[in-house]
Parts: sequence; structure tokens; C-alpha cells
Amino acid sequence: MQIQSSFKEEKGKLYLVPTPIGNLEDITLRAKRILQEADYIAAEDTRTSGIMLDKIGIHNKMVAFHKFNSKQKAPELVQMMKEGAVIAEISDAGMPVISDPGYILVQECIKANIPVVPLPGPSAFATALIASGFDAQPFTYYGFLPRKASEQKPYFEAMNQAQATAIFYEAPHRLTKTLATLASVLDDDRQIVCARELTKIHEEFVRGSVKEVLEHFEQVDPRGEFVVLVSPNTNEAPKVSMEELVKLVDQLVATGASKKDAIKQVAKQNDVSKNDLYDFYHQG
Repeated sequence: MQIQSSFKEEKGKLYLVPTPIGNLEDITLRAKRILQEADYIAAEDTRTSGIMLDKIGIHNKMVAFHKFNSKQKAPELVQMMKEGAVIAEISDAGMPVISDPGYILVQECIKANIPVVPLPGPSAFATALIASGFDAQPFTYYGFLPRKASEQKPYFEAMNQAQATAIFYEAPHRLTKTLATLASVLDDDRQIVCARELTKIHEEFVRGSVKEVLEHFEQVDPRGEFVVLVSPNTNEAPKVSMEELVKLVDQLVATGASKKDAIKQVAKQNDVSKNDLYDFYHQG
């Protein structure tokens, strides 16, 4: 057990600082102060973040921390904090840790009893969710999905059955293909939202059935980074047999999920006992 008091005067500390996802006016006063006062700023891409920081008047020492060096760099940063350094971690845009490797540094800090202090701020998926028109409770955030259609389908089949809003990110050059795969799983009239360029001058929400939105982007070239939201399934869920649930587990395992995580996800989405599904799965 560990209890962290975030505002005690420990010397070494990690701040998780959200940065604007587009509009620079979204930087908070506290975030700006922390970035100015920190000994170092750990950034996913020092070039991209450097441009943004320069525009808001932050000129501080930066260190690169990304998915390619995170396992090697995390111990170095932890040692710096043990010696008293204050480090502010940022993502390229939005909340650190979400869809970036920041969780590795967070885990190492927790192991080393270094305080991890999160700041509130911009997040693309939360920004899109509150303007989607879909029920925000509950929701499931998937981040970036696999690129192959065969690997995406198990996720879309889960979204199709789920009584929660589903959210994922997609790049513009893959959007139409991904929507076509989604449309092959969902009913034609299932409602979705594609939000792009959030908080920027070209911010846009495309709302409609999956068929309508797909046809739109087949005629209009997608531009900008997209948040895709799938409305909850409001139909009463049919009873799914254990044999069918096992197939769903196997599909998720085939995409790289562990058996334990796949069983947990399928059981939750289908409102069955995780232990019952686990026992049935391993009996087979």
C-alpha cells in the first residue's frame, strides 16, 4: 500500500501536464507555471513540443521521452528526480499518458516513491464526447485501433453489442477504409460521429448513420486527426451463448490481447460472470 501526498514539499517530483490539442489559449495558468518552474520538460517529440512551448513563452530544458527510448530513459529520469529534479511530462498534444508512453515513467516513479502530480486539461476524446450528443456514461476509450481490417473487426463487433459510447482515434489517410470496416459490422442506421481538428479553426463534427458518414468521406477527402464515436447499442442485448463468447475471446487474443484481459473484456461487455466465462473457456 502507498499513500501519496501530492503537495508536500518533496524535492523530486513528476508533473503530468496537459498541453493544448490545437488552440493555444487552452493552456491553463497552472500548467504554464509548472512548465516554467520545472527543471526539465520531458516531451514525446521535442521539435513539435518546442514550437508549441515557444509560442506560449516557455523556454526550458527539454528531454526526449518517447516509445522508442522510454524503457531506457525512464530510469535516468527517475534518478534525476531522486536527486531533487522536478520534471514536467507532456505529450505532443493533450493529456500525457493517454495514447503515449508516459505510463512507463509514471509506473517507475510510483515504484520509487516519487510523487506523480496530474494536472487537468485538454483531451481530444473527452472534448469530442461531450459534443457528440451521445450518452457520456458509460463510455469506452480504445485509443488507436490496429490498422488491418481483420484485426479491427473484433473491436467493432464488441462496440456493436456494447451499451456504452465507444471512442477511438484514426488518421485521415485511413479513415475511409476504417469506416468501411465499421459499416460492415454495424447496422446501416447506427449513429456515429467523426470529429476533426478539435479546438482549431477547421473544427468539424460529422454526425449521422455509419452509412451516411462513410458516403460523405468517400466524396470528401478526410483532413486532420479524427476522433470517431459510436453510439451505444440501445437494443436489448440478446443472450449470447458461452460458445459464442469463447469465439469473441479467441478473436481478441488473436489481435494480441492476453487471455485474461480478453475474458475480462468480453465478460463485461456481455454482462456475464468473468469467473464463469474463465472456467468455461479453460474447460474447452
